[in-house]
Formats: sequence, structure tokens, C-alpha cells
Amino acid sequence: MSLVELLIVMAIVGVVTTGMYTLFLTTAETYSDQAVNGRMLQNATAAMKQITQDLRGGGTFYAPACAGVAGWPTTVSATANGASSVTITTLLDDPNARTEIATTPAAGQPQSNTTIGVLSVTNWQVNDIGYLTDGVKCTKFTVTGVTGGPGLSHVPANDTNSAGASGYTYPVATSMVFRVQTNRSITYGLDTVDSTWLKRTAGGVARRFALDILGLSFSFYDGSGTSVNPATSAANIRVVTVDLQVRGDTLDSSVHPNVAAGYRTQRFTSTVQLRNFGS
Repeated sequence: MSLVELLIVMAIVGVVTTGMYTLFLTTAETYSDQAVNGRMLQNATAAMKQITQDLRGGGTFYAPACAGVAGWPTTVSATANGASSVTITTLLDDPNARTEIATTPAAGQPQSNTTIGVLSVTNWQVNDIGYLTDGVKCTKFTVTGVTGGPGLSHVPANDTNSAGASGYTYPVATSMVFRVQTNRSITYGLDTVDSTWLKRTAGGVARRFALDILGLSFSFYDGSGTSVNPATSAANIRVVTVDLQVRGDTLDSSVHPNVAAGYRTQRFTSTVQLRNFGS
């Protein structure tokens, strides 16, 4: 083998090796990019799933709404606590404690009665909060005793009533009694110690549940798609848009250093119809 032939072979091998290396490097970078994007999508999906689930849980109070009762659960109340923290409060009822008003007397029961006659007192206890309503008139009361009549004792003077105060007589055929199960407050926000964690606080307990979250914001709309200010028009909220910004978990040299400190970012949005509210 001559020196010229050896040089030619070395050149060919070099070209082939360079091509193979370039192909390998490109494949590795593509795989790495896909892996980073996959983890970003996984984080965003987990966070968005929990948030939308909490939003859709709002308004599951079965009782029809009526005016005049403070705290009647007809909306999700969301108040911004800074740029990336939102509190969602929902009021739920216990379906196992829904009961109809007693069928006697036929003319109905005056709201001023100290005992509300019902068809069942199953799952009711002293100090439970209840709602008595026919869909138009309503009373919010605290149970002071559970009788075998069956009946729910209360103090009419302490009840919260609709316009007209006490003295209503509720139609037997349409009145229902509901027990409030829980008043749940859930706060979402970035962790104050490590701002890349999304934190969920429920029942007074804060837990980190999604990493590499850069931002979270909520927008509120009525049934026609018009923007709503939750601080002044919470009762009109029918649609909530969740905006979530997620970053990659690996520094990316191809990303401009001024963009999230060299991390790849993506933005995800989800529109949630509050299905338990009015149209």
C-alpha cells in the first residue's frame, strides 16, 4: 500500500466518521430536546389537571340559589394575592344529608317554627349548617338538636333569612333541606422558598406538587365571554381560563441567556366551563 493510498483511505474514513458523529450528535440533541419537552408537558399536565379539577368542583351545592342569604354558594370566589397566587373558595353540600321537608301539615311549615319537620335526619348532627329553600325563599340555619320526629331544631332568631325575614311558610311539595359539608379554600401560588415549585394549599396544609413552574394566572369571563373582575362581579363568573408557564429542567445552550435564564419555556392554557353554575 502506497502512502497516497493510505492518505486517501484516511481521508475517506475521516469524512465517514465526521458524518457519523454529526448524525449521532444530532440524534442525541433531538432525543434530549424531546425528553425535556416531554417532562415539561408532564409537569404542565399534572398541574393543569389538579387546578381544573378544583375549579370544576366549585358550585356543586345542589340547592337552588336564592337571594338574601350571605355566602350562598353560586360562584367560585377567586381573589388574586399577587402576580402568581390565586385563592379559590368553593362551598359543597353533602348529598347523603339532603332531605325533603315533612309532608305535614299540608299547608307547609312556618319559618318561625323551632323545629323543622323533615322526612329524614340521617347524617345530621348538632352544629351542622343547613339551608332550607323552595328555590325562591330560603333560610340558613344552625342545627341545635336532632329529634326523632324526625326534625331539626334551630333558633329562628339566629337564622339568616331571605328578604322579608321570618314568617314565611314553605310549600311542602317544593321545599328541600341541605347540609353544608365543607367550606373549602384552595390557594395556588409559587413557593416562597423555591419559586420554581407550584404550591397548593388546602385545609391549611401546603404541598408542592409541580416543579419548574414559572408563572400561573387566571382570567374570568361571564357566559357571553366578557371579561369579569372577580373582586366586584364574582356572581357573573361562568368560565375560567388558566394560564401556566413551565420551564425545562435542563439548561439549553441554544436558548438566549435572557430567556428564563437559559431554560426552554412553554406556555399552556386551559379554559374551564364552570358546569355547576348558571348559563
